[in-house]
Amino acid sequence: MNKVDTSVLDTITQESVIRLATQQSLPAPPQVVMRLLQVLRGEEFSLADVVEVVESDVSAAAAVMAAANSAANRGVSPTQSVRDAVTRLGARTTRDRVMHQAMQSAFQPRHPALTGLLNKEWALAAAVATLLRRIADPDLGFEDPDSAFTVGLFHNIGMVPLLSAAPALIDIGSAASYYTAARHHASALGGALARRWYLGDAVYATALKCLRPAVDVWGPWTLVGIARQVCAEQLGHQVACDPESLDRAVTLAQQALQRSDVVAWLQDSAVGEAMAS
Repeated sequence: MNKVDTSVLDTITQESVIRLATQQSLPAPPQVVMRLLQVLRGEEFSLADVVEVVESDVSAAAAVMAAANSAANRGVSPTQSVRDAVTRLGARTTRDRVMHQAMQSAFQPRHPALTGLLNKEWALAAAVATLLRRIADPDLGFEDPDSAFTVGLFHNIGMVPLLSAAPALIDIGSAASYYTAARHHASALGGALARRWYLGDAVYATALKCLRPAVDVWGPWTLVGIARQVCAEQLGHQVACDPESLDRAVTLAQQALQRSDVVAWLQDSAVGEAMAS
């Protein structure tokens, strides 16, 4: 089957959302994530506590090392140990990277046509996180750069289970159409996953709102939605571009930020981030 009717796709996606949300089939965080969260919730924790947890899981350690040595985070020389990597990233970013890696492992598409799209979603999340950290400001609704990075990294988590759970009838010819249908139903699922993985109130609110056309009052999720569109265009992730959502979000942002061209401002920030790295 080379073509699937849009209404059929929409129905399939709604059924996937209901099944995932009501049957408690969203996976719980793996043990390494829960241990790390427990450590970080303590009134006092040391660097050694965080390092011990990360070192206990090979995948988590590899993800943290890779993040510390990425273009955006590397220092004068590459980090040679998990301890050095955690020191460079800080506790919160270490937590985010461990969680992000765990999600990538937990959600694997059932159909190969969607693997590429999900990989682009992971790349888009990282790009949005990096951009938001650069522009973070309390006046924009972000407590600090690390908080903005966290929101960006998990803003689109509602898409992840939908792309992973796509039924087998979705073929290469209809993968993009399924993605579009999924985007319109991903918000509630994103909120549920944010709660299940203990990602915090800011991620919860953003996951609920930033993938939908902006109809709400101004909030940081509005800026996240615009950043998503800017980064999607730069990455060539065309199926993620949504002109309707962008137009509505830009109108809200212009009113709230008193900037005549919010998109150009973000594009300049994104280019500056790329040059800095």
